[in-house]
Amino acid sequence: MKTIKQFVGKLQLPLALVLFLSLFAGTPAYAQITPLGDSYTDTADPTTNNGAKTLLDVDGATQIGYIQFNLASIPAGASVSQATLKLYVNSVTTAGSFNVDYVNSTWAENTIDASDAPALGSTIASGVSITTADKNQYILINVTEAVRAWLDGSETNNGIALVANSTFTATFDSKENTTTSHPAELDIAFAGGNGTITGVTTASGSGLTGGGASGTLNLSLTNACSPSQILQWNGSAWTCASAGTGTITGIAAGTDLTGGGSSGIVTLNLNTAALNSAYAQLGAANTFTGQQTINNTTIISGANGSGVLQVTNTLTSGSAPGISATTKSTNASALRGNAVATTGTSNGVFGNTASPGGAGVLGSNSNSSFGYGVQGTSANVGVHGTSDGQSALGSEAGSIAGVWGDTGAPYQSGYAGVLGTADENYAGYFTNNSSGLDTVFMENDEESSRGAVVLETAGGTFDGTCFINVSGDISCSGTISGIVSAEGGARKVTLYSTQSTENWFEDAGSSQLASGSVHIALDSTFAQTVNTGVEYHVFLTPKGDCEGLYVTNETPQGFDVHELRGGHSAIAFDYRIMAKRAGYENVRLADLTEHYQKLKQQQQLHHERIQQHRAARAVSALAVPPATSAIAPIAPEGSAAGAISLHR
Repeated sequence: MKTIKQFVGKLQLPLALVLFLSLFAGTPAYAQITPLGDSYTDTADPTTNNGAKTLLDVDGATQIGYIQFNLASIPAGASVSQATLKLYVNSVTTAGSFNVDYVNSTWAENTIDASDAPALGSTIASGVSITTADKNQYILINVTEAVRAWLDGSETNNGIALVANSTFTATFDSKENTTTSHPAELDIAFAGGNGTITGVTTASGSGLTGGGASGTLNLSLTNACSPSQILQWNGSAWTCASAGTGTITGIAAGTDLTGGGSSGIVTLNLNTAALNSAYAQLGAANTFTGQQTINNTTIISGANGSGVLQVTNTLTSGSAPGISATTKSTNASALRGNAVATTGTSNGVFGNTASPGGAGVLGSNSNSSFGYGVQGTSANVGVHGTSDGQSALGSEAGSIAGVWGDTGAPYQSGYAGVLGTADENYAGYFTNNSSGLDTVFMENDEESSRGAVVLETAGGTFDGTCFINVSGDISCSGTISGIVSAEGGARKVTLYSTQSTENWFEDAGSSQLASGSVHIALDSTFAQTVNTGVEYHVFLTPKGDCEGLYVTNETPQGFDVHELRGGHSAIAFDYRIMAKRAGYENVRLADLTEHYQKLKQQQQLHHERIQQHRAARAVSALAVPPATSAIAPIAPEGSAAGAISLHR
């Protein structure tokens, strides 16, 4: 046991470290906080959310900017000396001023729009002036009182609103801006202490004594305990407690034991005459806690509403099953379920799980040549899966899928997670009645190839192929067309899309010359979807008699239109712009030959696997013995689906 002197010696280093840190606690601290969320609303487009935009638009007529900061990282009781809002001015269309106001209700960056914009509160800073010289510069706004109010709870931190005065129009960088990377910022300076310790005291129940307010201080363990007592923690304080003497006065025989005594050498024995749970008994309920081995046929029968055989695996992690069955027979099942009732909805095998990542029934096949993970055959429904928590054949309560198919087979193996085949019927048919969810959702989690395919369609005879990749590109070997109504809906006709060797986005508009010229500004949203930093094309159509029109000064922001031969007319005209889609500037007649060859190889492998599947089913049908009872499968109302095989 360590002596009290050794214990006090170990206390000295931590106490010195605390004093050292406390003496330097007066150093002022600073914080830089970036936005939790930012967006803007536009009454001209009231239902559009602009949370993902790279700019915060502030317009006296229609647009208000919103910014919110998360102050949870500021310690409770911190004293704010000054708080400054930094905004980066991206553009100034009309110089003027704006106010910084409190926001009185909650909002979210990805949902806010003008139709449900939060109410505004009082003004934090008014008349913040912006001139054209402030473009591409930070402006600083004192918001100290607002930050103090958020921290002390006198104002709810719903963020701030940037509200234009009169005709002021400008834009500020948002946190999504990757071009200049200048999001809004909240700079906070905290007031520091003087770093002076005025004394060290010992609290009641600390187990310590000593301390003081000046001079050299000493702390030691309390000396208030009686001889043979020790300090013991009782859950809330250190108290003096007596130690035991270490004397055994006797040993008594407990349940299922005999013998014992209070002096000398005592003996304990099993009570072989006991008739209780310590010994297995015939004709009685026995509980076995160790591993048991049975080396012969075991027959269990009985009547129990929860099941005659009930097995529970108490492990809370890992992959250990409740029941593990193995057979070495070449034509037998490791586990077989047979429901002999000819009425009702009894099941041969019922599987249920409460795990969010588990399966009600999970089947796998480790044979590399061919086989089934789960096979169901029926004149109506072979496998029926539900995911609504109901007790149905093949159901998985609380799961995300009624039927889950998965394959771990390597690429170019021809296997599929779910395979459906049909002759003159639907190989797969999907319906739902949801107003907010897709009937079919497909996802490819490939991260290295932008051309990885999500969905492919193919025609076996006509060699037509169409696929959608992870980038959202749609490529088809046939035409792209739309079906529209004609003759009041009596006929349906096809309209074909114009296609190009490069990826162009187009915009069109109208304008009018003033004294022979006019400047056309590109639509700001359209300009964000294309790369106007490279060459783009403008086509002009005058709407009256003139000398002719031409284009000059093509910039990423717009272009000028002039009348030929120095004309000064005020002719109206239409214009059409073609610009290359951002990110696709260098794509021209992309070669997909190799990709199509790989798709054809995969298609051929799938055809071969289907033929093997049909041949194996024919052999399996000859080998399966006749059923001992008729089991009515559970099918969706009004359905006539065929059997489903899940391969792995």
